[in-house]
Amino acid sequence: MQRINQLPITSTIATTVKDYFALTKFKVVAVMLFTMVVGYLLASGTNINLWHLFCSLVGVAACCMSGAVLNHLVDRFRDTQMQRTKRRPVAAGKVSVESAFVFSMVLLVLGFSILYWQVNALTAVLSVLSMFAYGVVYSLWLKPATPQNITIGGIAGAMPPLLGYTAVANMVAPEALLWVLIIFTWTPPHFWALAIYKEEDYAKAEVPMLPVTHGAEFTAFQAWLYCLLLCLVSILPVLIGSQGLIYLVVATYINAKFTWFCYRLWLDPSHKNARRSFRYSLFYIMWLFAALLLDHYVRLIAF
Repeated sequence: MQRINQLPITSTIATTVKDYFALTKFKVVAVMLFTMVVGYLLASGTNINLWHLFCSLVGVAACCMSGAVLNHLVDRFRDTQMQRTKRRPVAAGKVSVESAFVFSMVLLVLGFSILYWQVNALTAVLSVLSMFAYGVVYSLWLKPATPQNITIGGIAGAMPPLLGYTAVANMVAPEALLWVLIIFTWTPPHFWALAIYKEEDYAKAEVPMLPVTHGAEFTAFQAWLYCLLLCLVSILPVLIGSQGLIYLVVATYINAKFTWFCYRLWLDPSHKNARRSFRYSLFYIMWLFAALLLDHYVRLIAF
């Protein structure tokens, strides 16, 4: 009998943990952390301090997740209008506004404290600024105000590789800024593909995403133009000498493929093509940063 009574309590705890975990948008954060680790390893060379890497990873992750929770708070009313987001914990009333806010601030203080005391002050400050840029500037101001919201707000999601670099070097370097520029340029074609096949949701929630304000065909054309720009930006690390042949070959191949996906989307801005372009964009950024790392270590071994 006692065991039966304990089952609902265990189930409730598990559900609560699941809801709070959902607030962190961990799948999105995981991609950001991958680029952060690449930046860290590129700055470290062969001298890797595992404890320092762990603290950097946890600190940056906590700050990123804090911004994600704030995004849930700010978007809670819009989320109820969208099929994709109406089941989110705050929108659905599973987690209260007060509890979500406290959770966000705990993550922020935890992340800042770890980075400040175990890594360095520069990385701690930049991580907090990135969280503020996404959780407040983008979510509260840019998203409901302009169809260029993701273009301007993309800087927040582009910061992790720079944070990885500063965690080691305690300074900002040109090559690290190029990594930020790459993700910043990649964000519009990545997100606009999602926005095209979620256009009805955004329109219903009165969010002025580009497909809602200018139509799917115009948005697809803009995504293709940004993809062409991305092809140029992604080659800059080779031009400044920080990357070599392996990176160039991989970047050229995945650029060609991404450009083709975006061009096909422009010709036919259907939901099917938008989904294909969006899915490939995720593989694109993972492969590009993996190529940065592979090229770096091959060059270290060779020379």
